[in-house]
Amino acid sequence: MRHAIFLLAICACTFWNEPAEADTEPYSPSFLVGPLALNVPEGYLVLVRKGSDIGAFRIVDIKRDSSGNLGSSRYESYFRGKGNDADVQAREVSRVGEINVKHMRGIHAFAWQPGKDRLWIGKKWWFGCYTPSLVNMSSGFSETDTGYEFAPTASKNIAEIDWSGKQYKWYRFDPNSTVRVWVSELPDGKQKKEHDRADPTEGRAETR
Repeated sequence: MRHAIFLLAICACTFWNEPAEADTEPYSPSFLVGPLALNVPEGYLVLVRKGSDIGAFRIVDIKRDSSGNLGSSRYESYFRGKGNDADVQAREVSRVGEINVKHMRGIHAFAWQPGKDRLWIGKKWWFGCYTPSLVNMSSGFSETDTGYEFAPTASKNIAEIDWSGKQYKWYRFDPNSTVRVWVSELPDGKQKKEHDRADPTEGRAETR
């Protein structure tokens, strides 16, 4: 298993070496969904659900080395349990944490990550991180679908999230699919774009 995880980490470094577009083009950030993992642009929230439970996270303060694969970041996450419960606010769990991906240590099957590579949502969900912004779309470092779905959003403020999840497009772990999702083309992103056009001054202020 550790050998398989080590190979997956190498695969991540090969396919997601994009220090890249999502963060260096300030007016066109994007998510890269799949294969296996989700590359998240800085500051934007991602919804995560499994069954009737739902949560969210965003990654901030991304700092990468010259390879684009190692480095650090911080995350904020929220777990609300069943999204439509009337008492959901009372059961919301908020967390903050650090991601710090370093060079692997050890050899082959005995390789291990000395840094912090777990993104927690609530008390039970955690997802492995291959880079400061690349998050596995399956539980832990699993290489199979464990039932989680992810929805990129154009929101940076948790108060803007539609917890029903109805307006978002959801993606699952799929080793055979890669999709580029532009923030400006997301449902809430289009609403923000129209708002910015109506008030150009306010739009410029929001992008700084």
